[in-house]
Amino acid sequence: MEKEIVTTSNQDTSVREIEVNIAPLLSAIVKKLWLIALGALVGAALFYGATHILIKPTYRSSFTAFVNNQTQTDSQKSSVNSADLQASRDLVQTYSRILTSNNVLDASAEFINLDMTYEQLSKCVTTQVEDNTQVIRVNVTTTNPTLSFKLAQAIANTAPTCMSQIVEGSSMKIVDAPRAPRGKYGPNYFSAALLGFLAGAIATLVYVLVKYFKDESIKSEGDLEGRYNLPVIGVIPNLNETKSLGYAQSDYYNEYYLHSDRSKKKDKNKKGGKA
Repeated sequence: MEKEIVTTSNQDTSVREIEVNIAPLLSAIVKKLWLIALGALVGAALFYGATHILIKPTYRSSFTAFVNNQTQTDSQKSSVNSADLQASRDLVQTYSRILTSNNVLDASAEFINLDMTYEQLSKCVTTQVEDNTQVIRVNVTTTNPTLSFKLAQAIANTAPTCMSQIVEGSSMKIVDAPRAPRGKYGPNYFSAALLGFLAGAIATLVYVLVKYFKDESIKSEGDLEGRYNLPVIGVIPNLNETKSLGYAQSDYYNEYYLHSDRSKKKDKNKKGGKA
């Protein structure tokens, strides 16, 4: 029960009670839980099937590389200080961008005689910096596991040379070599099914709510009083609810009258025999 204060003047204030009853709404939702569950299952099946049919599986091959802002000989390695390392970290984003440039990708495609344009290659190759370090991870993702592996190998072979030519005084070394994909990288069928499950449940719940609020039929005396502010003089009982009770009462009375008739007949027969 909620109270709303309505003020008509500075001295006249009236209090009006507004009944907020969500029990019928919750009851309608509970009755349609089976429909909501069915909609969720149908949504999950549709999203899973659509993902399986429409989206081709992808395969990923990756490698990591260490980049440095200067070329070092064996005699110079001991002279590396923290300033050099910080400078390398500041330039690692630039190196990451260069790895996906047309110079590197075209050279990699030529290395394995791959007939692909730069636009096609750029969609397959991505880079990411490993947690504020000088290590860059290069990912090659295609719909062919063999192609992903060969292209990753080609980039790992050609990138160090291209990097030293583009950025003077820089060096790049492969840390983890590319490996052949062992399984599918994508799509994620579980995520697709889960998304379909939620979408189906929400869509069915919205349908149930819309149908409930559009239903203007009168189901109880409370609906008359709430919608039209009319007093209820009398209520006609719902025969469907009292049907079983009526049958029970009818059976009771029929058995009673049948028993009474039999008793009367026995009494008449007894009297007739004595006569």
